[in-house]
Amino acid sequence: MTPRPFGLRAGSPDPPEPVRGLTADVIVIGAGAAGCATAAALAEDPDRRVLVVEAGSWNRNPLVAVPKGFVRTMFDPRISLEYPALPAQEPGPVDVWRRGRGVGGSTLINGTMYLRGESHLYDGLADHLGPGWSWSAFGLAFDRLEAALPVAAPPSEPSSEPPSEVLQSLIAGLGEIRVPFVQDVRAAVGSRVGRTPATIRAGMRRSATTLLRPGLRAGNLRVLTGQTTVRVLVAGDRAVGVETVLADGSRVRHSARLQVVLTAGTVETPPLLERSGIGDPDRLRHLGIDPVVSAPRVGEGLKEQRGATVKARIRPGLGLNGRLRTTRGLLGAAVQYLVTRSGPLASGPYPLAASVDSTGGNRPDLQLLLTDVSTDGTGLAPADHAGLMIQAYALSPYSTGSVHAASTDPRWRPHVRAPLLEDPRDRAAAAHALKAARAVLAAPALSEVVIEEDLPGATVADGDDEAAADFVRTSGGGIYHAVGTCAAGGPDAVLDEHLRVRGIDGLHVADLSALPTHPSGGTAAVSMALGHLAGTRIREGR
Repeated sequence: MTPRPFGLRAGSPDPPEPVRGLTADVIVIGAGAAGCATAAALAEDPDRRVLVVEAGSWNRNPLVAVPKGFVRTMFDPRISLEYPALPAQEPGPVDVWRRGRGVGGSTLINGTMYLRGESHLYDGLADHLGPGWSWSAFGLAFDRLEAALPVAAPPSEPSSEPPSEVLQSLIAGLGEIRVPFVQDVRAAVGSRVGRTPATIRAGMRRSATTLLRPGLRAGNLRVLTGQTTVRVLVAGDRAVGVETVLADGSRVRHSARLQVVLTAGTVETPPLLERSGIGDPDRLRHLGIDPVVSAPRVGEGLKEQRGATVKARIRPGLGLNGRLRTTRGLLGAAVQYLVTRSGPLASGPYPLAASVDSTGGNRPDLQLLLTDVSTDGTGLAPADHAGLMIQAYALSPYSTGSVHAASTDPRWRPHVRAPLLEDPRDRAAAAHALKAARAVLAAPALSEVVIEEDLPGATVADGDDEAAADFVRTSGGGIYHAVGTCAAGGPDAVLDEHLRVRGIDGLHVADLSALPTHPSGGTAAVSMALGHLAGTRIREGR
């Protein structure tokens, strides 16, 4: 199929020449978690003019403010984009990945989890990329972000309710398998469980847009919405601006005096580089794009954490299913939320987060997320019986996939090839994660709570690691935590250790595509911290 011209219908006349747009010192492409943090850090210099270009719009949906509202907003096409993800190696299931659209990006529709991650995984990043990306460096960024958003330890949040009987039993069960309870999972290392930190304040979601407020008030930061970036403009070997397309197909060229920073995310940054002539030359020529820089690793190295859910039936009357399943119960929860900003709608989907070590070295390699709700077969509504769920996944996958441009038109969805436990180490880790979740259910502390396991149930026998890995591969799914498609570090990497695109001056990438590995079981906090670090370094000339 021949790609259509930018944003125009087949058979339409050639698009008009781009008009001249704005000029800024730095242009940031994408106003998601990383983009908001990057732009905010850059705008701390009052003499620096920062322009953020976003394809979506400012959010107007009131459900975004409701933490549990994500079960609706995640499927709203106005603020959520779907990406079909084919298996990296066929045959295999086809996933649907979702990303937020608009200012705030995926922090508009995610589960509000704010997990800093594991110190040893950050130190592994530092071994690869240098000391500037160590646990201590990220820790300073986290501290700064958490004061700005803000993020509080859940017990100090007024809208937080004390743990239910089910959650208390889960905490006790984890203790019995040597995963101790801690007051704040952000500050601890090693195996631990605690209340899940979240970007929630006074019962309301705080998205990454909060970070933009100081720069917007100061007047040296501006956000343009409704403009999809077609490509980076390059003069000689330097990035000098960007070309965007509007909804009507008209095009605009914005100029950058100093830098262009790409923060479109793991799925969209590689296609943007390819449309700019940066990528594998053969692939670019196939799309009709003249190569500017040979960078065969653009779009390769995609890594995604793949989770599987264990569900259990519990004693009638326990958990939240009964309260959330009926019209009367939902109405009561809605009234409680509207009046007091508290109750089940005022929290994220998983009240507890556990970091679990399966190796014996007290260096967690698994993430468990636990809740006193269980869903029906759709995964969207509470089951018709009392239940609990544990989502389990390995922190550091090895299997890789890819993301590449499908067209020169930026509104065509990229080709996503998702990793599906092809590496034997991932199959073993998936089995360990499932085993850890089941060990919690089997702990003595749960004996008076759990009736039976619903999922995977008898289809996966205890000790059958192959069956467990197959269950995770076919019944699990990607959890929207992808990294690595423009990874930094190494002689053939797309980026150097300062996140500069090799071969083009003045062009940086400051989103999760730059990370070669996962340092955490959640990526919202990591993405914002990465953006803050990158923006600070660019501002300081490092």
